[in-house]
Amino acid sequence: MGTEREQRLFICVVLVVAALAAALEVTAARGSVRVPRPRAAWLAPLQAMDQAIERGEITAAETARHEAHQAAIGSRKWEALLDVGDGALRIGEATRSRSAREPEARRLFLAALLRAREQRSLDGVLGATERFARLGDRDVVEQGLHIARGLAGSDPEALARVRSLSERSPRGAAAAVGAES
Repeated sequence: MGTEREQRLFICVVLVVAALAAALEVTAARGSVRVPRPRAAWLAPLQAMDQAIERGEITAAETARHEAHQAAIGSRKWEALLDVGDGALRIGEATRSRSAREPEARRLFLAALLRAREQRSLDGVLGATERFARLGDRDVVEQGLHIARGLAGSDPEALARVRSLSERSPRGAAAAVGAES
């Protein structure tokens, strides 16, 4: 009888340990165990880039921009690509060679547009499309608006955001003027 009692006790102990382990896993899955969110790794180099531009240290700004670019690519976030594309244009403005920086910015904005589409982010698609509108790239603006309309679906608020950008874009403004005539 002692052996049977020991077996029962062993089984009870195993069940209690398993129940505690399961409770810990559920608690961790619910988020009560805080895992620190990684900071946007591309933001610190962009800040360093802006500070270097203010000091007139273009070489240091270029180095920081390159670090931000690497971090943005690794982040897999459309926001990072837009931020770094904007940074490339800021260096271009500081060196009075913005047109030389536009191809890099375009590549980053296009990567952001494609990544946002892949992630089904209306905010990302609209952000990239707006940047192409600022660059005067009408063809990509048209494509971005097409993607945005698809993501907006039948959501009236989302469609209003797409329409607003469309009206502000060069082709959209021309179409609106043509429609009024």
